[in-house]
Order: sequence, then C-alpha cells, then structure tokens
Amino acid sequence: MASFALAPMTTDMRVMTGVALALPAIFVGSAVVTPFLVAGVLYGSAAFMILLYAMVWFGFRPTAFAVTADTLRIVWPARTRGIARSEIVGVRSLTATEFRAEFGFGMRVGVGGLWGGFGLLHTSSKTFSMWVSRTDTFVIVTLKNDRPLLLTPETPAAFVQSLS
Repeated sequence: MASFALAPMTTDMRVMTGVALALPAIFVGSAVVTPFLVAGVLYGSAAFMILLYAMVWFGFRPTAFAVTADTLRIVWPARTRGIARSEIVGVRSLTATEFRAEFGFGMRVGVGGLWGGFGLLHTSSKTFSMWVSRTDTFVIVTLKNDRPLLLTPETPAAFVQSLS
C-alpha cells in the first residue's frame, strides 16, 4: 500500500486559513468590550465557528490518499471512503493554468479557505468532487460511475504513477 499525504497548502490557502482561524479570537475580543446582549451573540458566534472548524478538520479535510492493489482510499480523521480500482478509468496531473484552459473557472460548493477547498467544484463542463489544499497543481481521477475527483496529494507524479 502506498500512502500520499494531502499536499501542504499554497500561500493563498495559508492566508485564508489564518484569517478564518483569527475570526473566533476577534469575536471573543470584541465581546469583552461590548454590552452584555451583544457579547452573548459574539461569544455564541465564536463557539459556533469553532464547532464548524472542528467539523471541517475531522469530516471534510482528508489527511491522506492511500492506494492499494484494489482500492483508492480517501482518509479523513473520522472516516474513510474506498473507491474500487476497477471504477477508475483515468488519472492525470494538471497545473492550474492547464486546468483553467480545459475546464474554465469553477464555483465551489462546500468548504473553501479553511485548510483548503473541500466539496464540489462546478465548472462549465464538469462537476468534480474536490479535496484540495493547493491551487497550483491538481490530480484528476476519472471514475466510471461517479463524479471525477479533484485531489492534491503531496507527490502528484508518484500518486498518478501508483494509480496508472
């Protein structure tokens, strides 16, 4: 079995993650100097954000992509999704420029900016199941009976080779 960690974030993703992670602290800091009712709303909002961040970390952001002789597994801290190798019809790596030239711009539905982008990516020609932490290089895994996967393993070339 070969395991490929989720790639380190690109600078834009790190900046967006930093801003998102600062928001609960900003809300709590603001609550300290505001009237009681407003402070309650700010504390509640901060707690809700922290709950959402935990959900993203444990349920939406994968930690690794594991390739075995018969399965591609997407591994999260709280779950795993297995895809039979017989369902995979193609795999390739693209730069962001190549992706944009082929598929155009996309609209994300799901989590974006907190440790990466996770969910669906709708483009003019395809909808991808997306688990990315970078915005410069992607791997597309084409499936027989499901949406193609848009992934960012740490070593794209080795990942593509292991699935080919």
